[in-house]
Amino acid sequence: MKKILVLSLAFFALFFYGHKALAVDVEYDIQFGDPHIKERYAGSIVVANNPFTDQYWYVEPDSQERLLIKNGVTVSRLLKNFATEISTEELNKLPENLESPNVDYNLVHKFKGQFLQNNDEYWYVNTLDGYRYKIQNGEEGFDTLKDLALDISVDRLNAIKKSTNPNFASEEREVNFAIYESTMRILKNNYYNSNDIDNKEMFYGSLEGLVSSLDDPYTQFFSPRDKENFEEQIEGELEGIGAMVETSNGVLTVISPLDDSPAQKAGLLPQDQIWYVDSTDIRGFTVEDAVELIKGPSGTTVVLDIYRPSTGKYFKMTITRAKIETPSVTGQILDDNIVYLGLHMFSSSAPKELEEKMAQLIDQNTKGIILDLRNNPGGYTNSAFSIADHWLDSGDIIFQEKYPHKTFVFKDKQDREIDLPTVILVNKGTASASEILTSALKNHQAAIVVGDTTFGKGTGQTVQTFVDGSAIKYTVFEWLDSNDKNINGSGIEPDYPIQNTASQDVQLQKAKTLLR
Repeated sequence: MKKILVLSLAFFALFFYGHKALAVDVEYDIQFGDPHIKERYAGSIVVANNPFTDQYWYVEPDSQERLLIKNGVTVSRLLKNFATEISTEELNKLPENLESPNVDYNLVHKFKGQFLQNNDEYWYVNTLDGYRYKIQNGEEGFDTLKDLALDISVDRLNAIKKSTNPNFASEEREVNFAIYESTMRILKNNYYNSNDIDNKEMFYGSLEGLVSSLDDPYTQFFSPRDKENFEEQIEGELEGIGAMVETSNGVLTVISPLDDSPAQKAGLLPQDQIWYVDSTDIRGFTVEDAVELIKGPSGTTVVLDIYRPSTGKYFKMTITRAKIETPSVTGQILDDNIVYLGLHMFSSSAPKELEEKMAQLIDQNTKGIILDLRNNPGGYTNSAFSIADHWLDSGDIIFQEKYPHKTFVFKDKQDREIDLPTVILVNKGTASASEILTSALKNHQAAIVVGDTTFGKGTGQTVQTFVDGSAIKYTVFEWLDSNDKNINGSGIEPDYPIQNTASQDVQLQKAKTLLR
């Protein structure tokens, strides 16, 4: 599965898991509305089908109330409060397995579902097979009980009263998934325009809401249509105005226009806010819905109402849509034998495209290289460190992926191939994988950085695709540079901070001056 570091670019079930409990479903003979659910589960260890957290319960057989078992401490309390004394003689008549001798099935029936104490040892008589299982105090006992747990639906669990005993109270509010099903059922049956309800769209919408609750702009759920758009964008196959955007506080904000795109030609700038699309107020729209309004067939026009924070001005902008086929790499030889390489997206093909372009342009007369990463929103991490390899020495740290419990360090594995003076151009649209490459070359003195402070995206995502073509892109790590720094929210400061003017590319001129 490819890891992606890319801004949330706009061109782009509640899954109830099987559980690690006994592979036995005893619910087949229990109907919803069965008045005897509590009796049937009395004495059992149960676990509800809950994708957020596994909660284990003991249905106390006398009160038929459920007690939350949340850790080893709870198990110790359970044994102390509910274990029944039993003699050694009687205990030996309870089976531990199929081969146990001298079984007294009257005693099995009597103690089924109960915790027993014999001297300093504790046992539980399982309701399903009638065997006795030794229960240790603490976490080991908790593991044993989890292995004996029976899956139970949320509806059935809710039919069993929760104990108010403070020793077994839940520290967090439980998620009642029956509400989700009830909400869908109510809407489908009672909504005034229920004939227009699309079950799939309603389902996808609920998943978008689920993901957005994380308040992470880089974690997204994609419908099959949105997934196709996202893949096209990553690989540089777009149709529309050619701008990378994200939502910020509910407002569609331009990250960067693509080079030579209709958006760039019309004058759209990074940080511009798009408020209206063809007179439709899109503030509060999702990225996907807003972009669907902006996209359209080549040759058609779209009118955008823009607010530009840098000037405080509002204005309209009419842009003619076009098919955007953006190569990942462009290049040319500038004056004084300086090679210019524009890297526009870290697509899967970017490393090969860059190698081909360098082979065409670099020779013994080349004085230096300008690597233009301005308005490059990122892409695949593999592409970023494959390109960094050309400028770094074997063993140099390129970047680090920091997961919750482990950090992976990525180092250059080959000798330096390019030993020419190099200048990297950056701006506010330089983000994610672009910042990985920039920081690696800057920290190892392989390049000088010129331009504006970069965007500052220090997290990485991966994409999981589902059978229907929908997908989820979610954050799995934060990345650190070779100096253990996370640039999230702060970006990379250039060695030469320079802002372009409206009429001149001052940054490019400075890069050429440094290489002469």
